[in-house]
Amino acid sequence: MIATITATALSLVTSVLAFILQNLVKENQRLRDEKRETREIRQKAIGDGVLSLLRIQLIEYHDKYMTEEDIPSYVYENWDEMYSAYEALGGNGMVKRMKEDVDRLRLRR
Repeated sequence: MIATITATALSLVTSVLAFILQNLVKENQRLRDEKRETREIRQKAIGDGVLSLLRIQLIEYHDKYMTEEDIPSYVYENWDEMYSAYEALGGNGMVKRMKEDVDRLRLRR
């Protein structure tokens, strides 16, 4: 009789502990998924922000140096590096057309 009660109690405790452990594992996974999603949203926002800042600077360079009809070589080097980053981040065709304009400018030393 005592053995039966002990076995039943042990079975019940084991079931409760398994249930608690299973819920802890699920909660841990939910929290990891939530953190990953938050991290991905932030990374996308950072990428979008950088893309916007690059676009602004590239447009400003384009407008300024197209008016002057030449471009200092150090500015062209900056333009080229920014354009490469812009393109790698998924920039659109508008700035690509501007790059063609800037590439045709005479380099000023």
